[in-house]
Amino acid sequence: MRILYWIISIPLAILIAIFAVSNRALVTLSLWPLPYEVDMPLFLPIMVALLIGLGIGLTYEWLVHGKHRRAVKRMDTELRRLRPEETGNDTPNDNKVISQQKAS
Repeated sequence: MRILYWIISIPLAILIAIFAVSNRALVTLSLWPLPYEVDMPLFLPIMVALLIGLGIGLTYEWLVHGKHRRAVKRMDTELRRLRPEETGNDTPNDNKVISQQKAS
């Protein structure tokens, strides 16, 4: 899984860097209700807009899936309450059964 993370992250970081370097021209950003204007590189307002959209989307998904997380937590608590405590002796026996099944 870590390799997949790096396979995706490194090219994405390179693309973001190329985008930022190729869009360095200054633009004037007017803050309409206020009498202010800000000069900044073109890539900056684009990246900020993308990050704000990403944050809104992640927050929405987190809120929508909250009921599912609560249900899973309740089920996990109930399962732990109903399941007898495992002593750790089951693991070697399970490995023996698995190795016997592979051998036959």
